Amino acid sequence: MARYIHILSTAFAACIFISGCSTGKEYPPLSGGGYGKDEPSGSQVESSLTGFEGKAEPIECGKNLVRRFIEIPQSNWGRTDAGKQPSSFVTYPDVCAYLGSFWFLEAAVENAMLKGDADAKAEAIGLIQGMVDKYNDVITGKTTYQDSKGNTLPVITDLLWRHESNRVDYYIFGAISLHIASIMENPDYEGVTWRQTREEYLDFGLQYADNQWNPLTRAEFDARFSSSKYNHTSTLFKMSDGDWKTWESYIKGGYSWQTRLWIDDMFMITALQIQAYLATRNDPSYNTDPWWPAKANNENRYLDRAVREMTLYIEKIQGSDGLYWHSPDAKFFWARGNGWMAVGMPEMLKIIEDNPAYSTEAALLRREYGTMMASLLKYQQPTGMWAQLIDRTSLWSETSGTAMFTYAFITGVKNGWLDSDTYGKAARKAWNALMFYLNPNYDIREVCEGTGTGSTEQHYRDRKRYTGDTHGQAGMLWCTAALTEIANEAE
Repeated sequence: MARYIHILSTAFAACIFISGCSTGKEYPPLSGGGYGKDEPSGSQVESSLTGFEGKAEPIECGKNLVRRFIEIPQSNWGRTDAGKQPSSFVTYPDVCAYLGSFWFLEAAVENAMLKGDADAKAEAIGLIQGMVDKYNDVITGKTTYQDSKGNTLPVITDLLWRHESNRVDYYIFGAISLHIASIMENPDYEGVTWRQTREEYLDFGLQYADNQWNPLTRAEFDARFSSSKYNHTSTLFKMSDGDWKTWESYIKGGYSWQTRLWIDDMFMITALQIQAYLATRNDPSYNTDPWWPAKANNENRYLDRAVREMTLYIEKIQGSDGLYWHSPDAKFFWARGNGWMAVGMPEMLKIIEDNPAYSTEAALLRREYGTMMASLLKYQQPTGMWAQLIDRTSLWSETSGTAMFTYAFITGVKNGWLDSDTYGKAARKAWNALMFYLNPNYDIREVCEGTGTGSTEQHYRDRKRYTGDTHGQAGMLWCTAALTEIANEAE
């Protein structure tokens, strides 16, 4: 019987995959599977975001996803398959999986406490300990990688002045330390052995958050990039006149010098600054910004930076129909790229929605978020998934973007920003559809590889698809966190 069920599941998954393949040049918009407001309301079960069964049950799914993340080796820009050696540093997809693991486990602890389930709480606390230890192994040099010569070396954690241009992907590493600093004094997590003091976690993470905005002169930047004191890589970065002109313009505008208007950077920059805010929000000494004298409010500097940065990205890369280009020069609605936007906007809205200092920005986010969600609903495939390019609905179904959109729908329903019947039904359908891509070991399949900007549709159509890539694992963890929060409200 079990084998028969497995065969049926495999066949169904194959049907989903086949339905996502491109069959022609036309990609007509969908109607979201009939989720329009004029459609009859779905049953309570169809639209509810509780009462999941089997693999889809969010708490057990989340625990298994965390266990899998703890046991996998360091990824290489998300890849965990045997064909790629671990990276020399913690790459940003892993950081997102770290954050998702903590978010889920914090919700799981709350769920266990609401139910008075001591065993479930102990299990969740044990997994938090596993996450703390996984991170500690990195920063103490116990986690290693092999270089091109076969030498086994400790993973690099000094990422502030690496030579490559995409530093934003490195700086988000500081968000892990900052998140730990923000939760470790909560008595709910009694029993966890924190491996450093709060001050040590905080100081380490703030190096990244502060240097992301540090308005150095060109000579100061060059000195750091070419100095062995700061840059421990063999290839040193030489800034061009064009680089400096761009950096200088963003610095003068009060933005991060790492701004480059790629859609994923919007999340990377704001996620780091928001984690810095959450770790320092109770300390008024952080309410002024030494590097942005035009800051007129008395809000936390890190939150203020994040709000300004997100507003810039909304202004510069908005495409049409509520969706966003990969970059100003790559006018394609790439699924995971839009996923960063779909997740980033509600994460910030949760913080600033009721803050009078950001009433204008909150109104902008509510409007843009609502427009984006309506568009995503329209383009959801009949299976519940989203295509690799959102508006090219007959392209292959992609799981990391789908998971991010599912999280965005769940968060909107939870906070009352989205119609619970319409978007609850769509989120439930998407979450159940993702289960067919989840392997028995909790690796998610059909994850688009790390993707730079492209100039043709073919560039996105032909991207490699990986299993267990942490871009996808992170999105799944975020969904389990949001669904567990919904369950907690139901309790």
